[in-house]
Amino acid sequence: MVQMVKSANMNGLLDNDHESHKYQNVVKEKLQMLLNCDKDFVEADKEKLSPTGSVSVIKAMNFVVNPFRVCERIYSIMCRLLDGIRELCTQPKADEMKLYHGESWELMIRRWNKLVKDFGMKNDQYDISKIPDIYDCIRYDLQHNMKTLRFTEAEELHAYAKAMADIVIPQEYGITKDEKVLIAQCICAPLLKKILGDLQRNVEEDSTRLDSRYSTGVSTPHRHVKTRLYFTSESHIHSLLAILRYGGLVDTEKDQQWARAMEYINCVSELNYMTQIVIMLYEDPTKDVQSEERFHVELHFSPGAYTCGQKKKDPNSLGYRSQIKEKKVPESFSLTPVCVCCNSPIINNITT
Repeated sequence: MVQMVKSANMNGLLDNDHESHKYQNVVKEKLQMLLNCDKDFVEADKEKLSPTGSVSVIKAMNFVVNPFRVCERIYSIMCRLLDGIRELCTQPKADEMKLYHGESWELMIRRWNKLVKDFGMKNDQYDISKIPDIYDCIRYDLQHNMKTLRFTEAEELHAYAKAMADIVIPQEYGITKDEKVLIAQCICAPLLKKILGDLQRNVEEDSTRLDSRYSTGVSTPHRHVKTRLYFTSESHIHSLLAILRYGGLVDTEKDQQWARAMEYINCVSELNYMTQIVIMLYEDPTKDVQSEERFHVELHFSPGAYTCGQKKKDPNSLGYRSQIKEKKVPESFSLTPVCVCCNSPIINNITT
């Protein structure tokens, strides 16, 4: 059974708590200061920007080297791109050159002109909070409009914008573990309560509700499988991952399987379209009702779709491997989404 919830009460699950803005603004001010320094990154900077040791953030910092110079480069390329778009729209055949989904040349010019104005500040610094918007914009045009624009520096702009975004976006939700958990609690507490309530809710049924038209080939047609789908925002996904990673759910030193899963997530540079977190609750009716072994939870994670410039081998981490058939994995091993199985305290109070 699949259930999708859409009501006025559920809309509140997507609302960001205003309390989180206060903490996020403090973090953004730190990023604004650290990423506007005209100097190469050193080890001390990596400790300041990524005290959690995020592999993806440190990898991006190694690529950037000097954040201020990269911002300068991004700004100059954006200006040339904007000039090129303005020139194209004056061409006699401009009306014949179609942009993706019927976007007008005027709208594209306004889109890039606003980014250029907002990113370059009057004090000769750059507004770091605009990096995610710049990355989204160049990624969109690189995927959909480059055959029309034919801008030779598009891939360079995309590479620099992505590297900066890989630093900025995850760290806007907290730099230290405590900041990440605090901001995550403010943002996704209602969603977490809803998920927990759905896990704890058990309605006994005498017959399966599986549509007989789709029961062909199902090995256990009478088994009760219930599915809840939550469609949420990127901020809630970042926050939910932070709670799972730093909320003390499992001790990584005592559970190697969980440690491998955290290693995988640590290498994920961005949460893309169709990012998924799947929570699967299983019940073993042969176990005592009050036993923690009666229930177990599996967590599955996928960072979503691959976009331009990404390869399927990224991120470079082991991820999930079966505890039964654990083998040494070569460095060239192509990764799969994380799957973690554990007896979780999140369902300790569930009863039948």
